[in-house]
Amino acid sequence: MGIVARQGIKSGIILYIGVLIGALNNVWIYPKFLTPKEIGLLRLLLANELVMVTFVQLGTYGIIDRFFPAFKESDQKRGAFIQFSLLYPLLGITAFLCMHFLFPDFWGSIYAKKSPGIIQYYEVLAILVFLTSYQFILGAFSRAHFRVVVPSMLDNLLLKGGITLLIILFSLQILTFTQFIWGLVAIRFTNVSILVFYLKRLLQKPIVWGQRLSKADMKSIIQYGLYMVLGGASSVIISQIDIIMLASLVGEEATGVYSIVFFIGTVVEIPRRALAQISVPVIASAWQNNDLVTIKEIYQKTAINQLIVGALVLGLILLNIQDIFLLMPKGKIYSQGIYVVLFIGLTRFVDMLMGANNEILLYSKYYRFNLMTNVILAVIMIGINLVLIPLYQLDGAAFATLLSIIIFNLIRFTFLLVKYGIQPFTFQTILTLLWISIATGLGYLTLSLQLPPLLNIIVKSAIVSLFFVVGVWKLKLSEDMNIIANNIISLVKGKVSK
Repeated sequence: MGIVARQGIKSGIILYIGVLIGALNNVWIYPKFLTPKEIGLLRLLLANELVMVTFVQLGTYGIIDRFFPAFKESDQKRGAFIQFSLLYPLLGITAFLCMHFLFPDFWGSIYAKKSPGIIQYYEVLAILVFLTSYQFILGAFSRAHFRVVVPSMLDNLLLKGGITLLIILFSLQILTFTQFIWGLVAIRFTNVSILVFYLKRLLQKPIVWGQRLSKADMKSIIQYGLYMVLGGASSVIISQIDIIMLASLVGEEATGVYSIVFFIGTVVEIPRRALAQISVPVIASAWQNNDLVTIKEIYQKTAINQLIVGALVLGLILLNIQDIFLLMPKGKIYSQGIYVVLFIGLTRFVDMLMGANNEILLYSKYYRFNLMTNVILAVIMIGINLVLIPLYQLDGAAFATLLSIIIFNLIRFTFLLVKYGIQPFTFQTILTLLWISIATGLGYLTLSLQLPPLLNIIVKSAIVSLFFVVGVWKLKLSEDMNIIANNIISLVKGKVSK
């Protein structure tokens, strides 16, 4: 087994462990031991950290991914590139720190009225931005050496597990909330320190310092880095703007409630990540061969497969949401976000319904259009949030996300249809949507069981899943899923016959 395969398998296992830790934190640990206001402050601090890191690192981790392979063979060029990559982001970090400390009232004014609690962590934010920038940069160097396990462990295990430990210490009154926040700094510092020692061992050959890149190389690298800033910033704004705007327009407590129920809605898209990873190499290869037939096939297969999986997960969440709130600590508080779960779940479902449009655009000759649509989406989301959050608060932020994603996907859908004449829908899509409607309706009409919440979730989920999956198989809605199902049935029959 090659290094890429080994690292991929290990990283995948760590990723799913991280997902489980994240789910435990969001559904149980946070609500159990933190107030909604404290959760809101934590999520707001992390959202600001991520947005600022995206700008200040000047696209460096994208630069490393793109250019390191071209410089690694020569010791002189490798040393020059590593030196540049470590020093170049200091320009962005220095500019950020100057603005951060020279104009503190600007940042504070955003939150002073509705979320004043965040202002006391102004210095913490600056340190987190510095440390996280270099954690991402050092992680990129690790990836460039085809070593993704250690960075993945730091993000998915040490960071998430560390936060869990800090919350438990806070709940035992060993730490104050301020000390808990400073504990995040300690975790980031530990991550950076581990990566420094790990990469020192990984590099093997000593770095030749004092070398410089040619002007031509520096020009192309910086141009690419600025392009990455624009693309990365728009993506991060898309993912974090609702938290930031909700905190500035409504308050910390609403932000805390929103962030917890938002997570429940995003569970819908977890299967999409695995499906997307599988499709990427096939799409990239097809574009290299200009094989539009394969591209269309992948577009439609990913759409139908994601539609089926997304519908099942979304249906189970909505069917069980009241029981989930009954199981959650302080569930009555978080149940006010039930429509957030609905809107965010539908948002992820719409994304899945549209297939691998992101991956198809990203690896095509129109990859810059991918950036353009991200920028457009960021602008649309800010505008719609400004209108809906003051009117509908949590529900407004979630609906703004849903509306923005629908517009965003329609733009991409139209572009691919006009440029390449491909679209993700087939007759199977219509049959699938009809089956989803029937299965969901029957589930809501017939499954009102008077059982304890956990048992209720297990029983209802088992019945609906079996009914839904059998229908998908019998109606032959997905060729890929039928092949998998038939293989499983043949395997079971073979075991039974023995």
